[in-house]
Amino acid sequence: MTDSVTPGLPPDDHSTAAALAAANAFDDEIAGALSSRTASGVRTAITMQYFAADTFDALDAFRGLLLSHSRFETLLQGLCEQAVAAIPGADMAGVTLLHHDAANPETAARSDSRVSDIDADQYRVNEGPCLEAARTGRIVCVHVEDAAARWPLFAAAASEAGVRSFLSAPLDVDFEHAGSLNIYSFGDHGFSDIDEVLVTVLVTAVEVAVWESRHTADAREESGNLRRAMETRACIEQAKGIVMAVRGITADAAFAALVEQSQRENVRVSVLAERTVTSVVAVPL
Repeated sequence: MTDSVTPGLPPDDHSTAAALAAANAFDDEIAGALSSRTASGVRTAITMQYFAADTFDALDAFRGLLLSHSRFETLLQGLCEQAVAAIPGADMAGVTLLHHDAANPETAARSDSRVSDIDADQYRVNEGPCLEAARTGRIVCVHVEDAAARWPLFAAAASEAGVRSFLSAPLDVDFEHAGSLNIYSFGDHGFSDIDEVLVTVLVTAVEVAVWESRHTADAREESGNLRRAMETRACIEQAKGIVMAVRGITADAAFAALVEQSQRENVRVSVLAERTVTSVVAVPL
């Protein structure tokens, strides 16, 4: 096969010319598609919506909330409020939590009081986007017509409430609970792939914050337990030394004596050891 050569260019510049032609073709394709959408009135302002100041402000506010190490309930409430602010077309948001081994879901946070009624309809008929996202661990994004086909009992109630678009993302809380962030809209626009990405980012940020908070708390508790254990061990060792000196016995025998005395008094060895050490310290020289 013979390579074609662009007229007017040396053979060495052929690859450069091909790359330039490919780039121009791609740019022309994009520009043509955008122009045709604008001319037909079909093009939306989706891109500009996601660069709006309020979207960035919402993300900044949510970032500040995460960095504040707020309580779990505060995080969930902030998640709902900032999700509505960050996602174009979102009117309400709520967080559903349910035990993995129980059938009693609850709305743990909400941006609007109407969310509780919409969620309650899902809980009552045991179907709907929030329950499906929480139970399957997958994002659920549907329009009202799709909802009617998938969850007819719930969709009827949601339609009466004016909800037309649904977006639910799974929220991994802990080993005992499943959850979901649920976005509701009264508009017919539906939610886009970008909305799904935004929701995933928000949910993941909360999951990381909760994980770090709980592990930090566990680490602090473990550290406190270790310190108390070391203090208790030190006190017992001092009591053993006192008994060794008083009775002229070995360390093992002294510890056995402390254990026997604790059983006789029905108190812990650590309590007996602390009393023994205190009694010696309290003796005036």
